[in-house]
Amino acid sequence: MTFDDGILQVYRTENTAENGAMPRETQTLLSGHYFGYDVLGFSRYYTALQADQSVSAVVNIPGWHDISVLDAVTMEDGQRYLIRLCQPMKDENGLNITKLTLERVINGA
Repeated sequence: MTFDDGILQVYRTENTAENGAMPRETQTLLSGHYFGYDVLGFSRYYTALQADQSVSAVVNIPGWHDISVLDAVTMEDGQRYLIRLCQPMKDENGLNITKLTLERVINGA
């Protein structure tokens, strides 16, 4: 498996407000990773539609990381995605990878 489709940045949303104040969500950079696109199959796509989600892409990154569905991804072209599914697994060579199912964030929405 190759990870030569680009670099993505993973951001974690945190509440940075003082105790007792109105919550203020701030995105902080969690990590950056080389990635490779994977196949977005019909089953994954239509299962997401049943859950009122619109899956746009599936990517693989090397290793297992502290990434969750509460995090977001930004690609090199500036496009933002929400992580809808995060699956630590092994690839066909037995190496640890993390498969991320992504939903594109429409700018201005």
